[in-house]
Amino acid sequence: MTDQKIAIVTGANTGLGFETSLGLAKEGYTVIMACRSATKANEAIAAIKHSVPDATLDFIALDLVDRDIIHQFAKTFSDRYDHLNLLINNAGVMGPPYTLTKNKLELQFDANHLGHFLLTALLIKQLDQEYETRIVNISSLAAKFDGVNIFFDNLNFEGNYEDGPEFMGLPGMMAYGQSKLANVLFTMELKDRLAATGKKITAVSAHPGASNTDLSRNMPFLIRFLAPVLVKFMNVSTPSEGAESSLYAALNSAVKPGDFIGPMGKQERTGPPGQCELPPHAHDKDLCLRLWALSEELLGTELKL
Repeated sequence: MTDQKIAIVTGANTGLGFETSLGLAKEGYTVIMACRSATKANEAIAAIKHSVPDATLDFIALDLVDRDIIHQFAKTFSDRYDHLNLLINNAGVMGPPYTLTKNKLELQFDANHLGHFLLTALLIKQLDQEYETRIVNISSLAAKFDGVNIFFDNLNFEGNYEDGPEFMGLPGMMAYGQSKLANVLFTMELKDRLAATGKKITAVSAHPGASNTDLSRNMPFLIRFLAPVLVKFMNVSTPSEGAESSLYAALNSAVKPGDFIGPMGKQERTGPPGQCELPPHAHDKDLCLRLWALSEELLGTELKL
């Protein structure tokens, strides 16, 4: 095994992604900050270096709804590095106004699931080593919402985006739940296919519980303004505490393929990380296969192992 341990963290400049990157830097990883904004990435790099002066950090631009940029990210990475130890598919969007991307897909499904599916497909060769490497897909408690499924008949939630549960004034939470369930289903099918090939790549999923992160950026102004006060009366963790699940999933030797790592406190909202119960749909093999086939069809790309 090479001495240089390399990790990619998507959405590394803020919230859980920043704290995960900081934690990996402390463990001696070379961390690739996969972010849309060079300015924000460089600010995050400076902040991490303030805490970890000898940290090795790199920025490569990534936009998870731009297929060309995802391909360019993978090419740039492979030009600079010959292996990858950890892929942390962390970046996400929650509760935006109803938006279709240029790919004609609902934003949350496109960014949270499909963008990471494509990125993983393009980096499998770098992950395929003689020693264990890991893929950690960051999901959410929303994957366990009542009624959440993969809505193949209306993937884009046309006409019903505002229906279903709301959270702190955010719309589109059923669509968000769909994207986060997709993260878990992707993980479950990926771990089965990896096992069939004998590759030493461990695929797991994790969730941060209820964490006060930048995902709240789409909440109404009043709620965002009051958030520092509200979180004191709610069972909510800090981004640093929320990232403990990601770091546990990435680094703990006891983690097994297909595990779902999250806080072990009441309702899995906060607490030290450990193995949580998977969403019920995660055990539906036919659903996993159907989502995989749809993902490849929408991307025009096979994930070859």
